[in-house]
Amino acid sequence: MASRAMRVSAERRGFLDRIAAAVVSWRLDWKIGPTRRRERVALRILGGALAGSAAVGRLVDEVRSRGHAEDHLRTALRASLEEDRDDFASASGRARPFVVVRGVAARAVLRDRLRAARRAREETRERLGKAALEGSANVSREAFVQDAIVRARDARARLSALVTERAALLAPFGGSAWPDWMHGAWREISALAGALLRVSCGQFVRWLPAVAALAVGWWVAATFTDSQLIVTLHSWGIGHGPRWAVSPESFEAMRV
Repeated sequence: MASRAMRVSAERRGFLDRIAAAVVSWRLDWKIGPTRRRERVALRILGGALAGSAAVGRLVDEVRSRGHAEDHLRTALRASLEEDRDDFASASGRARPFVVVRGVAARAVLRDRLRAARRAREETRERLGKAALEGSANVSREAFVQDAIVRARDARARLSALVTERAALLAPFGGSAWPDWMHGAWREISALAGALLRVSCGQFVRWLPAVAALAVGWWVAATFTDSQLIVTLHSWGIGHGPRWAVSPESFEAMRV
């Protein structure tokens, strides 16, 4: 009965009410996105604070181990740079380019591993902070840990308030300001646009070699000729056109 009454209430609401609700919902979405990011940052800060405290636990140990792995990669980067400097100073002129290439390649791999390690550490910090807020992780009594907990709780409270406000706004409309048929129409339009885009891209890729060949042919005709007389006249400033003369065989080969 309650769901039927909600559907009847939503049907009785006018289209202008739906538009107004959609506008307010979009504004709330703009606020929810940054607030959600701030909550994640606060959780990561809390996880880092717990890892630097006297707290114990599986997630705490995991954050610490990932931090050690990141420090090890930073040390390896510095060692690689120092090794390249020493080798570059003692290498011959022929070997120096190889030293540079080796160092660039080695540090590119190390930086990629460092980015992956940093992402893994941040994700683990966030999981640890979330577990601490939910009470499933041990929390120490240090002042900086308690301060991080307060900040994380405030960030979560602000996010929860915005999400609750948005849900209450859209509840009379069944959770969405737009009727179901509009969602279906949007999906169909998106699918049609995607299909047209794929077909257009396929046609463009298919015609791209032909367009490139036309451009190359125009450039050859505008740059080269098999007539020495025409080149001489153009070099004297008489007329405009090709300024390079080649043999008839070469010119024909370039045109083909």
